[in-house]
Amino acid sequence: MAGPNAGIRLLKRRRFLKSTVATVASMPILCAIDAFAIEPHWVETVRIDLQIKNLPEAFVGKKIVQISDLHCSRVVTEQYLQECVKDINRLQPDIVVLTGDYITYDGKNGYKEKVAQAIGGIKSKSGIFAVLGNHDYGVITRFHQNGKAELREFLTDQITKSGHKVLKNESFAVEIDQSRLWIVGLGDLWAGDFHPEKAFASVPQNEATIALSHNPDTFKRLQEHSADVVLCGHTHGGQVHLPLLGPPVLPVKDKQYHAGLFSRGEKQLYVNRGLGRIGRLRFNCRPEITLFTLTR
Repeated sequence: MAGPNAGIRLLKRRRFLKSTVATVASMPILCAIDAFAIEPHWVETVRIDLQIKNLPEAFVGKKIVQISDLHCSRVVTEQYLQECVKDINRLQPDIVVLTGDYITYDGKNGYKEKVAQAIGGIKSKSGIFAVLGNHDYGVITRFHQNGKAELREFLTDQITKSGHKVLKNESFAVEIDQSRLWIVGLGDLWAGDFHPEKAFASVPQNEATIALSHNPDTFKRLQEHSADVVLCGHTHGGQVHLPLLGPPVLPVKDKQYHAGLFSRGEKQLYVNRGLGRIGRLRFNCRPEITLFTLTR
């Protein structure tokens, strides 16, 4: 015989089940809203203490901001990128580095002009350094090697006119109080313009060095060179990062280097998730501005 509270317990159980079913049923809708309407513009500032061997005292505590993969296009607007630039400038960085893919396609809609204007608004105390990505060469996949010289020359020219420095398989020494930090910029791997021997030719072996290379597949090939840290982009973190499964699609051979900080021996790699995207969605993978504080 049922007790006097059996009916109440049954009612509560039914309400709980209905609530659970409603929640589960609404999850795809909520995920879709997040992926298409919220995350693509919900920029995260990731703060990391970055240890560098032989870092001069003058650079301890200095701030480096990295951005990557702006992909100015129909879905990644100039207005959005200008808001990101404001966020960067509010961080008051000592150095800013950009690791490629400023546009998605070289169309006739003025995207390369728009992204150059946005990049031109970035400010720093000791320099802004950029490398080009595969899209900036006109190379969309690693199987398509027909680059566009006029595109990369235009972007290089426009970024340089802003007072920033584009490094193509070359190095530059940032000097503070007569101490140096080397910035080495590599050409793009997929475009067939990756030449580390040339890029590191002038870099002393025992001085603090940061390398900029768009594609993290270059990390293994830079092991024999003097970079303490390699900063990359290219992956967008996968854009979709499934719980427990990770990114279902990554445009790299070495799938472990999808996003974040990695180490191999004494060398470190950081893969930035990018500010822009290809297509309209991001899920569990917010766009990123990285703020490094240099330490020994």
